[in-house]
Amino acid sequence: MARMTRPVPQSTRRDFLKLGACAGAAGLGAFAVKADGTPATPATPASKPLDPDLSAVVSDLHVGQLWNEQKFRTDRSYDYINGVVRRLVAEILSMKVLPSYVFGLGDISMCYGEERDYEIAAEILRPLEEAGIKIVMTAGNHDRRSPMARHLGGWLGESPVAGRFASVTHLPRFDMVLLDSLKEPDPSAEDNRAGRGGCELGAEQSKWLDSLLAETTRPTLVCAHHTAWSLGINKQMVKSPRVCGFLHGHNHSWQDNILFSSYGRKTMIRMLGMPSMGMDRDIGYALLRAFDDRLELVHVERDYYFPVQTTKAERLPIWDAVVRERHGRRVFFPFDKLA
Repeated sequence: MARMTRPVPQSTRRDFLKLGACAGAAGLGAFAVKADGTPATPATPASKPLDPDLSAVVSDLHVGQLWNEQKFRTDRSYDYINGVVRRLVAEILSMKVLPSYVFGLGDISMCYGEERDYEIAAEILRPLEEAGIKIVMTAGNHDRRSPMARHLGGWLGESPVAGRFASVTHLPRFDMVLLDSLKEPDPSAEDNRAGRGGCELGAEQSKWLDSLLAETTRPTLVCAHHTAWSLGINKQMVKSPRVCGFLHGHNHSWQDNILFSSYGRKTMIRMLGMPSMGMDRDIGYALLRAFDDRLELVHVERDYYFPVQTTKAERLPIWDAVVRERHGRRVFFPFDKLA
């Protein structure tokens, strides 16, 4: 756990319901931004308390160097992304009581896992750490492990699986498991850039996961960049007595699905997809609150655009409707699967 330097106020369920609506209530436009994308008036959270039962979940940041500086250029410029992610980081830091953890579900790099992308990611996210928030991350298909480890190594947890960014974080009421689902492309292939690979857990990580879920006695939320279906572990998640839910990134969209092992079983768990923190489609993050008998996750939806961010005059009305509909929505993960 992150170290506490002062007593933490006791948060009630009513307080939590206000978080999604009130965290940076004015939205992205509330933060003045300099030409380089940095906030003109950065948050100063040095004395803020941390709530051990509150976490933030982010995914698909896709931050990195400017388009004309990329070694392998994307099909179009996404130079706005760094500024969007900076503003959402500032929004988290503007909360009166801060989450103790921020969990990142991969695709930190803009697209191809370039070294400079992770340097920029470290600079953008470091204010969270400076505020006392513990950051824990795993990899996505647009990442490369070597440069990611060099620049974000302190945020990758203590992996029990060699060569993978897998981790278990023991929070007061549950365990948070981050799996590494990145299958890096064959380095001998003609096009071996990040993002060209597939997804897999690999034999060693699968063996470790089996052992972990067989031995744990605590409620467990499992997370990866890719879906449980893609990794072939959907039935395992449902059958494991302590797994209460599954979170993933990759699709840049809030996606609510149900996992079940067969039509003859009553048990099921929810699998929820996270938005992108800045690239396209749903833009935002999640706030996760732990209670004695469940987890509650609140959608923080700050924008919607596809394929790229556009001016206000160019926005489709349905995009604003999507933001209104999705922001503040709650999803429950009961610890008892038959509850």
